[in-house]
Amino acid sequence: MLSNLLKSYSRLNVPDGIRLHFIVVENNETASLSQAIEHFRAQVPNSTVQYELETQLGIAFARNRVLETALALGGDMLTFADDDEIVAEDWLEQLLAARDAQDFDIVASPVRFTPPPVDASPWNRMVWSGMNRMNRNSEARSIRLLDRGEAKHIKLATGSWMGKLEFFRRTGLRFDNALGLAGGEDWQLWTDALKLGAYTTWTPHAIAYETVPVERLTLHYHYRRSRDHSSILIERRKSNGSKTGSLQMFASILGRVWTLCYCILAAPLTGGRTLVRAAACLGSIVGLLRGRLGFASPHYRTTNGS
Repeated sequence: MLSNLLKSYSRLNVPDGIRLHFIVVENNETASLSQAIEHFRAQVPNSTVQYELETQLGIAFARNRVLETALALGGDMLTFADDDEIVAEDWLEQLLAARDAQDFDIVASPVRFTPPPVDASPWNRMVWSGMNRMNRNSEARSIRLLDRGEAKHIKLATGSWMGKLEFFRRTGLRFDNALGLAGGEDWQLWTDALKLGAYTTWTPHAIAYETVPVERLTLHYHYRRSRDHSSILIERRKSNGSKTGSLQMFASILGRVWTLCYCILAAPLTGGRTLVRAAACLGSIVGLLRGRLGFASPHYRTTNGS
């Protein structure tokens, strides 16, 4: 999947006056990507490529290594895409156009799903359909917020993202390494950036596409992902001194129980698509309770894809 991402980078439309420096950080105990990196260097002769090894395991550590490297190089802008994605040829152009429109500090854009793998079973394809429906509904909500002039309320993830490095130099903002293998570090960065006065937006025109391995096309995966994310939110609030009262917790869980029941009852009418949302609701209920009890969330301890 990383090679597919790098190949899509090699096809980017690069505006005049823009010089690209690619930073690939491997989060591993030993380097294993040298051959893929050398092949990529040959694909982008007009750009430079830097390959770094981050041995401290954790997605926040890897992202911070990229950010620190870009800052040390004196770069102007930093973009992020995940190693299980590919980007459209005009992805960079569209991110720059949105950012430059009003000198935004951070801009993000949609990440859509590629079609399911050819070896996906009918059950896997049903899960993919549910995932895709939720994702496209989320994209549509973001477009509505953008159209209403409320882009600052759109949560910005780093799957498709551009940041003005001067903002990070000035504020010292970094990804939260305390999240370890949990994930959620990108949304937390967005939350912290807003508190520091970041000017943020979202564009529907810079499209990235996420490759979805069969291992993620299960209800259990979506249950686990939602569980871990919810426990992160509670754990983060506790670490910041915020208190979630019993009544507020009960109301949150009650709302999720209602959604869970609705999604299960609607499953026969939707071809099973709402079961994905049901699994996510159940996971969030368990995650809220786990977070309240202080359980950590090692979401990225096990990874999948190839």
